[in-house]
Amino acid sequence: MRNILAIARKELSIYFTTPTAYAVYCGMCFIAGMMFLAALGYFQKMSMQFLSFQQPQLLEHLNLTDMVVYPLLRNVGVIFLFMVPFLSMRLIADEKRMRTFELLMTSPVRPVEIMLGKYLAALGLMAVAVLLLGLFPLIVSIFGTSGTMMNSGTSSPIEWATVSSGLLGLFLVGAAMMAVGMFVSSLTESVVVAALVTFVILLVLWIMNWQAGRLEGNARDVLDYISMPSHLDAFAKGAPALKDLLYFASFMILGPYFTERAIEAQRWA
Repeated sequence: MRNILAIARKELSIYFTTPTAYAVYCGMCFIAGMMFLAALGYFQKMSMQFLSFQQPQLLEHLNLTDMVVYPLLRNVGVIFLFMVPFLSMRLIADEKRMRTFELLMTSPVRPVEIMLGKYLAALGLMAVAVLLLGLFPLIVSIFGTSGTMMNSGTSSPIEWATVSSGLLGLFLVGAAMMAVGMFVSSLTESVVVAALVTFVILLVLWIMNWQAGRLEGNARDVLDYISMPSHLDAFAKGAPALKDLLYFASFMILGPYFTERAIEAQRWA
């Protein structure tokens, strides 16, 4: 366990002592902020229209969680498509490029400890990203109008159970994507190739349900299950099922496992 934590600390220190993590997080927050303001502006527009039509009772049908937070969490997954390849590309590929991978292999550290340490660092990066995104619903909760709170009949304009489920879904999406990126990174010494291949794989997994709409029966169900957005959608709505947890768990288990196998194979190559 000591070796795993040491590797994780080393990885995180590299990310946070260089501009990489800060640039990625700033870009993520900027784009998410634009999405947030657009959704909030639409909510405000609808509220003003109902008031101008002298139909304040319709305000009861407006929900900040459904109209502002849900689309934000749902669309942030697209940001992860671009963000994760840049964060995961250097996990192992950069070690090979810098010729430090051989030193790591000759140290008294097992391949499984290398894999777990790097994946733990990757999960830490995604946890920070989700915490930053959690600031947006927190802002709505703090500065939500009293009218919205009274119409919703709650002490907060935000349904935190649903929001927490959505943030957990985002973390699982990031963890699954990081698992894919780490495995790809273990197969090459080029960070560019690692980022590009990871992006292509994640993009295919993201748009798979586009084809599902053209099919029927079992083929449609299979494509819909393989597609990541359908599972994120369940978490964002606050109603995840066991199949959604199993979907992300399969990536979080198989990705690190294949990474460990790849490291082990290169150790004896």
